[in-house]
This record gives sequence, structure tokens and C-alpha cells, in this order.
Amino acid sequence: MQVKERSGLRYAAMSDTGGRDHNEDAFFTGRVDGHHVFAVADGLGGHARGEVASRMAVEILAEVAGEDLPKTEPPRVLERAFERANAAIYAYNRENGLNAGTTLSAAIVAESGRCWIGTVGDSRTHIIAPSSVWHTHDQSYVQGLVASGAITPAEAMGHPGKNILIQALGLASRVQVDLDERDLAGGVLLLSSDGLHDYVPASTIQEIVLAGDPEAACRRLIDASRDAASTDNTTVIVARV
Repeated sequence: MQVKERSGLRYAAMSDTGGRDHNEDAFFTGRVDGHHVFAVADGLGGHARGEVASRMAVEILAEVAGEDLPKTEPPRVLERAFERANAAIYAYNRENGLNAGTTLSAAIVAESGRCWIGTVGDSRTHIIAPSSVWHTHDQSYVQGLVASGAITPAEAMGHPGKNILIQALGLASRVQVDLDERDLAGGVLLLSSDGLHDYVPASTIQEIVLAGDPEAACRRLIDASRDAASTDNTTVIVARV
């Protein structure tokens, strides 16, 4: 468990191995040039060295943010970080004859509450308020079915193809990064790997996140994932003013 409070923003992070033999998730929390930077990466199961890929992704994100945030707008910082991470993991694979890959969801939060978000894969960034739950769109086969109306979000949670990704870092020379810009505006920020949101309903996540401080919320989210019989690693970061 990691807990910090900086410039009025209190946040906590927690990662759990869950039903796996080892943890292929990685996360980053930090403050760079007046911005808070958060990230969750989930190394791909069934691919060699997923834990290496996820660790490389968050380390490169932190490195690029430290280099570029003082002089570059956050959306471009995210693009550069994702592109550099993808290139590094792809090169690592070519050098070692591997196919390591990872998701990455990252958020840069300004003092004003403005939030810039980058996504590759199916780790998510959420903004949770009493009246709404917003989250990034997964780059996955099942998310395409939901978007087309073929299945409901509830049906997606139990779909046999829910782990099929359209994009991931490290598997091709180029990657498509989805960018979003939101206002935190009194909401609570949550980043999670799919060990949480593939098993725990959005309404339960909302109730837990709004009920307590970030540390308590992280513990309860991990417990909820275990109670829902999640078979995956689970990582969560919760941040609130």
C-alpha cells in the first residue's frame, strides 16, 4: 500500500497478486512540475515477461513526464511517453525473441483539476462522482461489441473474449494511443487494471470509492475483486481532493 498527500490531493495505491502465481501489474504515482502523474500497466497474460513490459511502461512514462512536462503540453507528453514505451518494449522483444506486451492507462492532473488521460489496452482511468461514473474506453474486442450495441456492459463482464485486446504496448512498431481530457471537478480519480473492473460492477466501484478516503477505498476495492472471484492481478490508484 502506498499513501500520500500533496498539494491538497490525497491518493493511495495498492496492488494484489489475486489468483495468479505472480504479479504482472505495475503502477506509478508522482508529482512533476506542478502536475500529479498516475499510471497503471498490466502485463499481458500468456505472453513472456509481462512483468518486464509493465515495469518498463510506467518507468518510461515517469521519465518522459520528468523531461517534458515543464515545457510541453500534457497531451503531447502522454503521446511521447506511450510511443517511447512501445518502441522500447518492441526493441526488447526483438533483441530477446519474446512477445512481451502490456496495457497502460496514465493520467496527468493539473492543480486546477484538469485531467489529461492516455490509454492503450484495457486498463482504465475513471472519474467517479455521486451522480455518474465516467471511464476510458477499452481497446478490446468486447468493447467494440458494447460500442456497437451487440452486447451490454453487464454481458461484457462475462464474455469469453473479454481479454482479447486490439492494442497493446510492445507488440508492433506503432501503437494507437487514445487521449481524453476531463475535469476532475469534485470527482474521485480511479485507475485500475482489469482484475478490478472485469469482475466488480461499476455501481459497487462507485459506492466504495465515494464512501471513504483513498486508503480505505483501495483496500475495499481489492477485497471486492477477491470476493468477485477475480482470477487476475488487481491494481488500483484512488485520488481525491
